[in-house]
Amino acid sequence: MMAYLAMMASRLVELHRVLKETGSLYLHCDPTASHFLKLMLDGIFGPLSFKNEIIWKRTTAHSNVYSNYGDVTDSIFFYAKSDAYTWNQLYRKVDDIEAAFPNIDADGRRWRKENMRNTGVRTNLHYQ
Repeated sequence: MMAYLAMMASRLVELHRVLKETGSLYLHCDPTASHFLKLMLDGIFGPLSFKNEIIWKRTTAHSNVYSNYGDVTDSIFFYAKSDAYTWNQLYRKVDDIEAAFPNIDADGRRWRKENMRNTGVRTNLHYQ
């Protein structure tokens, strides 16, 4: 782990150096090093340059977890070099959102049924 962090430190310092004032950095990492990398990025960019942490669910839950929580997410840290960073708003077609979230609750929010645990088809493991 220490060799990896030393290698990443020099790369992140150089990325910060060459990044334009309007630039931003997205760093994708898994849970084994994310806490170390977050501290490193705070030291290089400054804690106020941290904009967000995006949690990416890269797989569904596994049924073979017996003594620990399943490792199904990665982190993406979003840092900007300055407050003048460029932001390009992303939009999705309404058709895509309606297809992905076909149900509507009483407050008008969209949602979908999701398998909470097992990738196999078992009716007792599906919840609304």
